[in-house]
Amino acid sequence: MTPTRINCIIIEDELPASIVLEMHISKFDFLDLKGKFMSTNTALNVLKTQKIDLLFLDINLPGKSGIEFAKSLPKDIGIIFTTANPQYAVEGFELEAIDYLLKPISFERFSKAIDKYCKIQKTNQKIDQLEQTETERHFVFVKCERKMLKLYLDEIVYFESQGNYLLIHTEKDCFKTHQSITEMIEKLPEGLFCRIHRSFLITLKKVTKFNSRSVTIKNKILPIGRLYSTETITLLQSFVKN
Repeated sequence: MTPTRINCIIIEDELPASIVLEMHISKFDFLDLKGKFMSTNTALNVLKTQKIDLLFLDINLPGKSGIEFAKSLPKDIGIIFTTANPQYAVEGFELEAIDYLLKPISFERFSKAIDKYCKIQKTNQKIDQLEQTETERHFVFVKCERKMLKLYLDEIVYFESQGNYLLIHTEKDCFKTHQSITEMIEKLPEGLFCRIHRSFLITLKKVTKFNSRSVTIKNKILPIGRLYSTETITLLQSFVKN
């Protein structure tokens, strides 16, 4: 599905880097470049007068740095940091930036950052749709001990695969059913759950802490599998922004 139009600006004081970013942006029909600026101060007017969705922000800028400027921006503006200094990556991650691009920026790396932004936006839209249309508590029926049990989704904390069985951890109990995580995923609405490991499927809203290696739910630390790492972090970051 083609993304809706995305309004973006560049704040970059190095002309060669600014030109490269503009060239990359021009190759995406849905990216609408609303301006290029040499400093954060010169960009303020367009941010106040137009709806800007995405910001390509250099960190080393005259006056206020990109890091300082990002802290003052509304949460709904996506930020992709650009810089020649890799030591800023951790701080950029803590600011919940979409991505962090090291100069010189290749088109392949730029494309991955745009793809990541689009996935986050798609997840946010699904969350909004669910919240707008939700008129009653969602539930799922599972077969436990030869009986069909009705479980409300807002009470489920996470699912844990154990051989041919699936443990369903809720706020108060744990239920055992004879099915796989894949089978369970097919029954669940999109946007509320995330598979973080071949053995774990979590409820996103129940996460209290996370990093690139694990998530914490109800003081239980669950590992993030290597194959699921990118999608997991992307979904969790989108929930943090909301």
